[in-house]
Amino acid sequence: MFVAKEIAGKIGGKLVSIASVIEGERLRAEADIVGIVFPVYYATNDCGIPLIISRFIRKLDSLNSKYVFAVCTCGSMPGTTIENLAKLIKSQGGELAAGFTIKMNDKTLTQEKQDNALVYQKEKVDAICKYILSRRWGKLETRGIMRKIALAPLLYLAIKPAFSRRYRKLSGSPRMPFAALIPLADKSFQVNEKCSGCGTCARVCPVGNIKMVDGKPVWQHHCETCFACYVWCPREAINGDIVSYNERYHNPDVKLSDMLREK
Repeated sequence: MFVAKEIAGKIGGKLVSIASVIEGERLRAEADIVGIVFPVYYATNDCGIPLIISRFIRKLDSLNSKYVFAVCTCGSMPGTTIENLAKLIKSQGGELAAGFTIKMNDKTLTQEKQDNALVYQKEKVDAICKYILSRRWGKLETRGIMRKIALAPLLYLAIKPAFSRRYRKLSGSPRMPFAALIPLADKSFQVNEKCSGCGTCARVCPVGNIKMVDGKPVWQHHCETCFACYVWCPREAINGDIVSYNERYHNPDVKLSDMLREK
């Protein structure tokens, strides 16, 4: 959200939450410039594009006359996410004019490194905005051909199978494609005795995947694995195998009120 807010402010754009419009059958972008800002979750195992972003783009009309740019944020490697997004947009009759990646910081970094990462993010946002405002075309930040070749054995022999095994276990569904396992992985979420039933988790979920039942959250198995529920739980009552490798962290410039307003 931080990156999207910064870009919208600097280019004079209107910030629209995708979760707030995704239920429409067809979506029409009225602006001449359309920007798509999103996080990357599975760049090493899938196309890197979150499921909700894929659904959103497939519903967009009249992309052929728009200047379309994208920014993906990531914790480690974005892989070929931007390249795959360009293909998806082209399949809908548009063209990705520019695609950028921004590496985000996390709680595992020292405070000095977190501060440096925030400076880098703001500088990268400034550069992106200058590129967009000048209506330049052609910059797609994606993995080069030599890097693809070098990483291919590790990716297909180790990383992809490991991810698939993990998500088959999380979802309890051993014989499904990886993309179909993602929404079901919320089966491994748990709440402990610290849960007060405040409902913050249900309120921040961008896809309405959580219902409060008898004062406790119940996940509905169409999860996007954004982990907003886990990160924003005020009592840190949400855990589970699905977040066993994650730290609770959010950009210090993003507040809970921002999350609720955007939803």
